[in-house]
Amino acid sequence: MLAWAATVSEGRDSTAKPTPRVEPKRAAGAIGASHQRHDWVVAAVISVLEMHPGPMHAREVHRAVEAMMGRAVRWASVKACLAVNVAGTALRFVRVARGQYRLAG
Repeated sequence: MLAWAATVSEGRDSTAKPTPRVEPKRAAGAIGASHQRHDWVVAAVISVLEMHPGPMHAREVHRAVEAMMGRAVRWASVKACLAVNVAGTALRFVRVARGQYRLAG
């Protein structure tokens, strides 16, 4: 047995009560309508980029999406939408420069 393990086991009190197990918190219900589905975010980003004539910074796209939807939208959702739709066979966006995007085609 390792030296530190021996000292730990010797230091335990056999009459001590075991530590109660803490159950993880469960969600009260389904995420439902409050969760921004990926397709909503994609549609919002496309709409914002269609209204803007030139490339936009990702943060500008995020602010415009929030203004258009009238509620908070996670930055990570917008950034992921832009990043994922730049590559692949069905390009939706073109990365013009670092952090700048426009619609493809």
